[in-house]
Amino acid sequence: MSIKRLLAHVLHAFPRLYPLMVRLIQTRAARFTVGVTGVVFNARGEILLLEHVFRTAHPWGLPGGWVERGERPQEALRRELREEMGLKVRVGPPVLVDLGVVPDHLETVFLCEIEGEMGSLSGEILAARWVFPDALPEGLKPLDYEAIRRAVALRAGK
Repeated sequence: MSIKRLLAHVLHAFPRLYPLMVRLIQTRAARFTVGVTGVVFNARGEILLLEHVFRTAHPWGLPGGWVERGERPQEALRRELREEMGLKVRVGPPVLVDLGVVPDHLETVFLCEIEGEMGSLSGEILAARWVFPDALPEGLKPLDYEAIRRAVALRAGK
């Protein structure tokens, strides 16, 4: 019997060993904060950009926020957009996953479509505007430009 078969047999015979094994692995596994970002399109094909209070190097950028413990990334993005601007979106597939520039931070960017109208802006957002992908302003984060490029291609079926 191979070592893999023996291990599988032991784990099947003693199912309570698996959670212990997971805990042991977790002591050595990498830890990250997790963020979500949305490339949000409206019906005209424009992309939502926000001027953020807390972003100093690149104040204008895509909407998003932090994933809370136990929260699915798609739900976190829906929650963030609802909280920050009363916006309801349909979250589509991920277009980019990146470690970004913040140490130990994993960012997932999703393709989104707006559903309904934007509400009032929260205290975290100074302004919002819709722009066409070929008219993006200067000064966005490199990750935002790449995410938009990928979202546009995915949306176009390329």
